Amino acid sequence: MQVRHAVYFVLLSGVLNSFSGLILRSVEHASEWQIILYRTGAFSLTLIVVFVVRDPEIFFSGVRRMGFWGLVCGGLFCSMQTMFVFSLSNTTVANTVFILSSGPILTAFLARLVLREPIGRRTWTVLIMALLGTAIMMLEGLRSGTFLGNFAAAAGAASFAGFVVILRARRRVDMMPSVVVGGCLATVVAFVFSGGNTNVPAGDALRCIFWGGALSTLVLILFTIASRQLRGAELTLLLMLEYFLAPFWVWAFIDELPSGATFVGGAIVLSAVAAQAYMSNARDKAALDAGGSVP
Repeated sequence: MQVRHAVYFVLLSGVLNSFSGLILRSVEHASEWQIILYRTGAFSLTLIVVFVVRDPEIFFSGVRRMGFWGLVCGGLFCSMQTMFVFSLSNTTVANTVFILSSGPILTAFLARLVLREPIGRRTWTVLIMALLGTAIMMLEGLRSGTFLGNFAAAAGAASFAGFVVILRARRRVDMMPSVVVGGCLATVVAFVFSGGNTNVPAGDALRCIFWGGALSTLVLILFTIASRQLRGAELTLLLMLEYFLAPFWVWAFIDELPSGATFVGGAIVLSAVAAQAYMSNARDKAALDAGGSVP
């Protein structure tokens, strides 16, 4: 694959994923746990079929080799999926995607604590910016009654950071099966907390199945393929398209308009993410120019 094709894949995955908030808003009767149950169930089943059809031996051996940290990754992925739905259900789509967008910056901070990766002064600056923007939105959530949704988004961003740091630490092991494990775990948890109640209107069930089994699966496949050709900073910058489109869709179709505080906090967070990605990209290019390599 050429680099320009990888760019197209990332942009397409961002556009497709930006419809998540709009799909959830179209669900009329299903509860959060029922949405998670149908969405992650369809997602997990589709991925299993894809992996088994592609090469069953590699998939099942990968499940056996991922070990304890693969299970931890699965737990974090389960948290990401669960918190995402709870956030979308309890706050605006803009709040959710803006807070979640701080994930790459939190990853840099967590990598410093766990992997001893250095953090420069500029990175500390963007980290403080991201925390400031998130704090503005969290405080706005306290006033508007959407704190639970904002908190769920922050928990989702933290889960993402932990997931990525473990992937870095275990880069010699294929951790993709942990995504399937995480999806299955989320499905089981949702089934338990929904009281085993799978009785939802057919329209709601079909929306959630399409969301998980088609949309989320396609997004993951496109992103995984493209990530082999692009650096992390480039991926982050390209995915920012999703953060802008997601609030636009719900505003255009269902007139959901974020508050002024959300725009201010979100602008600060997105500026910090863009700055972090730009600095990482410049650092990677300098390493390549010096004859080094970028992990």
